Amino acid sequence: MNTLPPDPDPVPATQPTASGRVISAFERITEAARPELWTTLRAVEDVLVDAKAVDERVKAGENLPLAGTVVAVRDVLDVAGQPSGRGVPETSATVVARLTSAGAVVLGKTGAAAISAAWDRTKVGGDGAAVAVALGVVDLALSTGGAVPAALNAVAAVRPTRGLLPTTDVSVYSNGLVPAQRALRVMTGGDRTWPADVRLGAGEHPRIAYPADPELGEAAALAFRGVVARLTAAGAILTPVSVPEDGFDGFDALLLPTVPDHPDIADALADPAGVGHRLAAGTALANLLDVAAVTVPVLPGDRRPFGVTFVTRAFEDQIALDLAAVCTDEPITPYPEPGEDVVVFGAHLRGQPLNARLTELGARFGGPVRTTERYRMVLLDTEPPQPGVLDGGTVLDGERWRLSPAAFERFAETLGTPFVLDRVELDDGTTATAVRCDPAAAGPGLDRYESWRGYVRFTSTAGLRGPG
Repeated sequence: MNTLPPDPDPVPATQPTASGRVISAFERITEAARPELWTTLRAVEDVLVDAKAVDERVKAGENLPLAGTVVAVRDVLDVAGQPSGRGVPETSATVVARLTSAGAVVLGKTGAAAISAAWDRTKVGGDGAAVAVALGVVDLALSTGGAVPAALNAVAAVRPTRGLLPTTDVSVYSNGLVPAQRALRVMTGGDRTWPADVRLGAGEHPRIAYPADPELGEAAALAFRGVVARLTAAGAILTPVSVPEDGFDGFDALLLPTVPDHPDIADALADPAGVGHRLAAGTALANLLDVAAVTVPVLPGDRRPFGVTFVTRAFEDQIALDLAAVCTDEPITPYPEPGEDVVVFGAHLRGQPLNARLTELGARFGGPVRTTERYRMVLLDTEPPQPGVLDGGTVLDGERWRLSPAAFERFAETLGTPFVLDRVELDDGTTATAVRCDPAAAGPGLDRYESWRGYVRFTSTAGLRGPG
């Protein structure tokens, strides 16, 4: 269930500029004709000044991960020089300042009036920030609106564990999880730090609870059942429960339908409190408890308002992102929590007898790896059978797993004699900590094999032996 790291993006012939993105954003504003989204929209000249400064920084060689990104900010967050309820602040809120330091450019500030949705002007949209993202005006938006506006406009929303960002209860809206995660990387750093034993993954078969009888309209119920089926097909173990708010006992995450239906804008204007309460009822848990939450549309490119929200324990943001990525088909890289990687070659591989020692510690699968042609496997006298990795002249296939610092220490303690942790060279030019063995314990050589799975397949038909 852990998603794999993405392949490197192809480098375009000409990198897009921040100035060009700002120009296209204002063109999209004109096309969309939705002035009600904005409480303050900056003058194009002022935004271009910021964008050209970003372009100059890039040209000078600075690494700006958000260069070319245009952002909207909810009006409750300060933006330097922009009016707020407290006057005109001289400095931006820390989350905003971190985005702009990384190359993002703020287009304007949005409100939370009862506005219409991005894809159906007769329906409620919930938050100008989410609508601006859905319409492609901005790439990212910061808001306090949470899951509901994201669902109503078919965009993603990531609400990290409280305290990981320096501003409480901020959600990031984006078209897809990858842009949101990129923004979180530069914003993370609040008054809470990651626990040393934080779980970074839920294994290949995460356990997910979901409401057995949610009160949903027909379309929303159909969409929700589709997500349950999709996750089941991906290997998750889903269990209907009567009251999912009771907690996470026995489960890695809760799966919730984000909204029960899509109210008309006229109904929202006539009864804003009633409509708001009905829409928020399904995901109230994410706002009340100390949790992490990720909201996504039911399928990539699906503009229906019936998204789903994954809720996980505090600091298990990575698990929520990985589960949500099953719906969006995106390759999710690790959230910037502390962790250490280890490469395994034998019984700790996925599907092998000792893999549970990793998954029970909350290790996150980081993908397959190959070594340089400098190693070889030998058969060890262990139960279950395991290989030892020594210096030699063969390429070996293994897997990379990431653990929290405390989990890494506990994993090392489980290895025992004759295993040791040592560095190996990988074929991508990097080195990594790997499970190897003391040369004195070497058994029969397995020189003809590049992978332990290959040897296991051989022994399943030919019987356990050292074929050297």
